[in-house]
Amino acid sequence: MLPSHLNGHSPLARRPRLYAATPPITGESDAAAAAAAEAPIPEHDRVYFQSYAHIGIHESMIKDRVRTDAYRSAIAYHQKFIEGKVVMDVGCGTGILSVFCARAGAKRVYAVEASEMATQAREIVKANNLNDKVIVIHGRVEDVEVEDRVDVIISEWMGYMLLYETMLPSVLFARDKWLKPGGLILPSHATLFMAPITNSERYEGSVDFWSDVYGINMSALVPLAKKFTSEEPSIEIIGGENVKHIDCYTFKAEELKSITTKYKVSSMMLAPIHGFGLWFEVEFNGPSNPSDGSSDLNPLENNPKKRRRGPEDAVLLSTAPEDEPTHWHQTILYFPDPIEVKQDQIIEGSLTVSQSEENPLSK
Repeated sequence: MLPSHLNGHSPLARRPRLYAATPPITGESDAAAAAAAEAPIPEHDRVYFQSYAHIGIHESMIKDRVRTDAYRSAIAYHQKFIEGKVVMDVGCGTGILSVFCARAGAKRVYAVEASEMATQAREIVKANNLNDKVIVIHGRVEDVEVEDRVDVIISEWMGYMLLYETMLPSVLFARDKWLKPGGLILPSHATLFMAPITNSERYEGSVDFWSDVYGINMSALVPLAKKFTSEEPSIEIIGGENVKHIDCYTFKAEELKSITTKYKVSSMMLAPIHGFGLWFEVEFNGPSNPSDGSSDLNPLENNPKKRRRGPEDAVLLSTAPEDEPTHWHQTILYFPDPIEVKQDQIIEGSLTVSQSEENPLSK
């Protein structure tokens, strides 16, 4: 589980995954709608959803030009598939993606949002004269009832390291319940990458720092600093290896409970390894553009500068260190102590990402 307070990143750093009840859209009384909205929510979920009513999180995501432009480009690329069709936006936030889809010609957009930001989303829809196309539903997606099967599901579900605070289970739930056969999912595929890193400056600043603090020997804190460094993943920008691939058309929610993948990389230099950096890419392909379904790819056979992207691929959103920075940056998992390696030395092992039993919203 990635701590929310890390490096100034609060729970406001990501949108919540939608998790269960919503007022009905039509055909029921206000009292029934209110009762549905008051369905019991676990305390950690309630606090989590409340945090996403803060405008700051939505500002940071929308200002992430790489992220927002990728979605707008993907919608434009698939416009012929969206025109005249029914779309579901899972975790709509301010409703910006719903508006993009409506302007691309969607017949109807169900914009589902669990936080109080749904109220502002309705106002935004109204201000853009899209009330006849976009229906904002304030609630948790797992209990939503809509009038139509949908042709398209769109969602910005990715979290740090792809899977932290991910809404992917909710997207898969919506896929299995409402998506028509042959329907479109945006994004369609995701890949998690990993590479060893060396960062002596950070290690020295966090660990060796305690050996001499204003002339005072505080080395008694070094073991605690090492423990903290290795237990607290860091969100940073680092300056390329494919370890996990997810096909949103076929991936199952139960697979997210625990994901283990093996890695095997070669050191490019004689240097200490301080940990591993992780980042992700997502693709916006149609169901007729299947990607490689492999979940464990040998990094030694893949140049990290090269994409799996082929000429048939539509749009790619990358958080790789060599690409333009996004608000996700990269996630760094530090070791308690650096490991000295020689050039071309093989480094291999396994990585396991498990869902938190106490708080399923985190991984």
